[in-house]
Amino acid sequence: MAYILLLITISTILSYLILKCIYTIIFKPQKHISKFLVVLGSIGLIMFYYTPYSFYLEPSYWEFRNMCKLNELPNNEEKYNKILGYFDTSLDTLDWEELIESEWEVSNKANFYKKGIFEYAATTKRKRINRRIYAIATFYSNESKINRYNTNAMIVDLAWHSRRYFLEEESMSSLKLQWIEGDLSCYKITKYNLEAKK
Repeated sequence: MAYILLLITISTILSYLILKCIYTIIFKPQKHISKFLVVLGSIGLIMFYYTPYSFYLEPSYWEFRNMCKLNELPNNEEKYNKILGYFDTSLDTLDWEELIESEWEVSNKANFYKKGIFEYAATTKRKRINRRIYAIATFYSNESKINRYNTNAMIVDLAWHSRRYFLEEESMSSLKLQWIEGDLSCYKITKYNLEAKK
């Protein structure tokens, strides 16, 4: 909580000072207006920070976005190896026995279930790509004991920590508020290609 208040205070002071310097250089004689505009500009910068457009200024967002775009590629070994490259492995070096331990049968009520195509799924262990991106690769198959030959599709699920904190209720039955960091997932910015490998 103290960290968030300190972060908001510092960002407000810095934006105030930067806008004040810029404004006094451009409009030297009208100092009585400058304070109002500087405060208004500071509020505007803070509001901009909480909009999705501010994500475009962050390099880690573009890395996250480019990784998510892999989900749109056709399902083939080239795509699988690109995704597995982020997990420091490939189809040849992946520990398939360990992957089979995480396998489960897909419920026919799941939106990605397709009879005879996506009946089984397995996931890799969660991997930290950098301080803000976490990834999991999911394999889909029509057979149990998933391997490189019966994998019909693969997607990478990512979470990008936005460093934007919001006040939310602790639970539905509680009125206690807590600061929660917002995060972004691939499904919000790209479409998954769930066409079976040909």
